[in-house]
Amino acid sequence: MTFSMSRRPLLMLALLGVLLAAAFLALARPGSASAHPLGNFTVNRYSRIEVYSDVIRVHYVLDMAEIPTFQENSDADANSDGDISLAEAESFAQSRIPELKEGLHLSLNDSDAGLRVVQVSAQFPEGQGGLRTTRLAAIFETSAPAGEVSLEFEDENFAGRLGWREIVVSSATGVELTGDYSHEDVSQALTQYPDDLLSSPLDVRSVTIGFDAGSATAAPTLDTANVVVEAPQRSGAGFASLINTDDLTLGAVIIALLAAFAFGALHALEPGHGKTLVAAYFVGVKGTVRQALGLGLIVAVTHTVGVLAIGLIAIFASHWILPETLYPWLSLASGLMVIALGVRLTLDRGGSGLLHRLSHLLPFHHHHHDAPAPAADGPPPWRTLIGIGLADGLTPSPSALVVLLAAVSLHRIGLGIALIVAFSVGLALVLAGVSLALLVFKQVMDGASRRAQSWKLPYAGNVAGAFTSEGVMMRALPLTGAVLLLGVGVVLTLRALGEPGMALASLLA
Repeated sequence: MTFSMSRRPLLMLALLGVLLAAAFLALARPGSASAHPLGNFTVNRYSRIEVYSDVIRVHYVLDMAEIPTFQENSDADANSDGDISLAEAESFAQSRIPELKEGLHLSLNDSDAGLRVVQVSAQFPEGQGGLRTTRLAAIFETSAPAGEVSLEFEDENFAGRLGWREIVVSSATGVELTGDYSHEDVSQALTQYPDDLLSSPLDVRSVTIGFDAGSATAAPTLDTANVVVEAPQRSGAGFASLINTDDLTLGAVIIALLAAFAFGALHALEPGHGKTLVAAYFVGVKGTVRQALGLGLIVAVTHTVGVLAIGLIAIFASHWILPETLYPWLSLASGLMVIALGVRLTLDRGGSGLLHRLSHLLPFHHHHHDAPAPAADGPPPWRTLIGIGLADGLTPSPSALVVLLAAVSLHRIGLGIALIVAFSVGLALVLAGVSLALLVFKQVMDGASRRAQSWKLPYAGNVAGAFTSEGVMMRALPLTGAVLLLGVGVVLTLRALGEPGMALASLLA
């Protein structure tokens, strides 16, 4: 199956028109929710230790994104009316404080300080897809001993969850602190996450300091303002907000599905997505239109199934498997699959022959038989396309997972699955479009080069002939594409190994 010259422009224009129209619907649709800057999986912790002459205070803030709030704090709405009242928020905070307190370890001169709770409050700002986030703030304190003091503090709460961990130390006038500590409040009590640290958030879990507070000032009197930490304003949620629409008429649902399709297409265009992988593959093969479309279908199915599988884990198995811990391993599996495909294609497309010829250049090589002929570079087998599709769709978008969990929370499972499918189709269509564009480009180059050979200009025929399907440039593309695919696999693998939760990430930290 090939494009005719008359139909090809019409098909490409129609595809472009659909993408632009859907993108307009997505961008024009207001986002009513907010996106957490560190991601939907994160549990972020902040401690500020204040040293006075009479007491030592610990201001503690817990900021949980949508998915951990869904998993850990779904019982905050005690009467299940969809709204968390002040009384419910206070009751929730009081019920959670004992557990949080157990995870905080403060010792003075090697003895447990015995923290007591002074104040506590909780808020539940709306996040993506109508799901709530959690902001719990508390103040603990203990009496300050006289003389020289050695203080050790450690926060073990949610030790296995991804997120920001910050410990700040401050002191009253007259106190000289010693030790390895930070007095800079980088996140302003988890209200302002610096953009340059979003990819590598702070991970400070303990601190040890020394001081003598005998001549320091006393602690100020606390009031409510000391503990309430208002939620920061955040950017719109985009795709996840579609599940939270109040209008469920047929027209509104169709618009929502088109917007989800556009969000998937835009997601595929973001840096680092599978378009590079697909492009590297289709550069080096004589693929067909049917195979390009089939690759898109495989990606759509894989992405949708991945979202549903991780969603089920988040709902039913989060006590045993944290969903966020799966993402690095899925990314690693994807990278290794691409490496395997790249190696195989490199050998099949002439790499083995090239290696054999290079071996003749080695001084200790004494064999002089001919290099094996490279394998024919015909259309790729479907099993290879399935491998590429699985590698690209294996790691689903976290925002799609938020849509699924929000759909469960709002009892709109059918709409949620439909939105995820539309998102996956939009993502896959862009990747299929990249493949089609490369196939069309090679056809156009082949035709243009053959016409250029008839110009009768000096050297023009030879140059143009290099770009025909039988020319040296086009014959080199299969091996070039295979090597590019191998390189993409290496990059994906190294990136996965550097993600939080992987062994290499801890070595690089």
